[in-house]
Amino acid sequence: MRRIILLLILLLVVGCTQHPEERGVVARVNGKPIYLKELEARYDLNNLGWVSGVVPSVEAMSAEYGNVLSELIIYKLVGFALEKEGLHVSSEDVQKEEAAIRADYPDDLFERTLTEEYIDIAVWRLFLKRHLEMKLFFNEVLRPKVSLTYQEAEKYYKENLSEFYIPERVHVLLVRGNDRTSVQRSALLLEKAEDWKIVAESLASEITVRELKLKKDRLPVQWASTLQRMTPKSSSNVSTTAYGFEQLVLLAVIPEKLLGPSQAYSVIERVLIDKKMNEAFVEWLEKQVASAKIEVTPLLSKKLSGKVHQDIWSNPSQAQEELQEEPDREPESEVGKSSDP
Repeated sequence: MRRIILLLILLLVVGCTQHPEERGVVARVNGKPIYLKELEARYDLNNLGWVSGVVPSVEAMSAEYGNVLSELIIYKLVGFALEKEGLHVSSEDVQKEEAAIRADYPDDLFERTLTEEYIDIAVWRLFLKRHLEMKLFFNEVLRPKVSLTYQEAEKYYKENLSEFYIPERVHVLLVRGNDRTSVQRSALLLEKAEDWKIVAESLASEITVRELKLKKDRLPVQWASTLQRMTPKSSSNVSTTAYGFEQLVLLAVIPEKLLGPSQAYSVIERVLIDKKMNEAFVEWLEKQVASAKIEVTPLLSKKLSGKVHQDIWSNPSQAQEELQEEPDREPESEVGKSSDP
C-alpha cells in the first residue's frame, strides 16, 4: 500500500494543473474537487488523540498532508466505482454506525473528545460515511471476485502448523469483593456448582465473578505458583489487593492440542481471503490511478515533491501495507465550499 501512496503523490507532483484553481480547491480527481478543509479535517482525524508535547516540523506536516491527500484521492476513486455499480451508503447506515460507536463512550465523552480535538461533528460523520463506503466496496465489489480453493487452504495449514497449536490452558474464575467472608462463601459455591454461571447470577451484587482462560506459560506471576498447586474444582486462599479481596477458583485444566484442518479452516479462510482482498485492491487501484485524471494545485505539489524523492529512494522495496482507513465519495458540498485558499 505504501507503493500506491507514493505512486499517487508522484502523479500529483508530475500531473498537477498549471492553471489557477477555484478558491479552496487543492486537487481534482476526474474533475471532482477535493477541498482544503477536507484535507485539514482528514489530517486532524488521523491525529485524533495525539498527545505529544512536541510540535511537528513543517517537513513532517508536509509529508503527512501528502499521505492524507492520497487517502482522499483513493476515497474519490472508490466513490466512482460505487456509483458505477449502483451502490451507496444511506444516511440510515451512517446513523446506525454512529450509534454503535457512541455506545462505547460513557455520558457525553464522545462530544467532549471531538470538541477537545476541534473536530466538527459534521466532518466526522462525513468521514464515517467514507469508512462505510470503503467497507461496502470491499464486500460488494471486490469480495465476489476473490475465491479460495481447498488446496490453497491445505497448503497454508501445512506450512503454518505452529499457528494452530494451542498450549495447555487453565479455566479460572476470579472472585472479588469488599468483604473477605462473602468472597470465601462465593468461591466455595462456585467450585461445587455444576453450572457456575447460574450460581454467579445469584450472588450478591457486590461480588464480581470474571471468567478467564489463560495459557499456562503466560500466567500472571502472582497467580502462577498458586494455580500450579491447585486441582480442578478447588479454590485458592483469599488475597488482599487494591480491589479489595479476591480468590481464584480453578474449574479445569485444558490440555494442549493441535487444531485439525477442518477446525482451523475458518482462521485460514480469513487470513487468505484478507490477503487476496488486499492484493485485489492494490491491482484495482493501480489501474484506476493509471486511467484517472488527477490534478493538484501547484502550491501543494511543490511541498510534496521533495518528500516523494526522499521516500522513493530510501524505501524502494516497501510495496504493501494494509489499508486501514476509509474511502471517499462526494459530498464535497459538506466540507470546503467556503474554504479559505
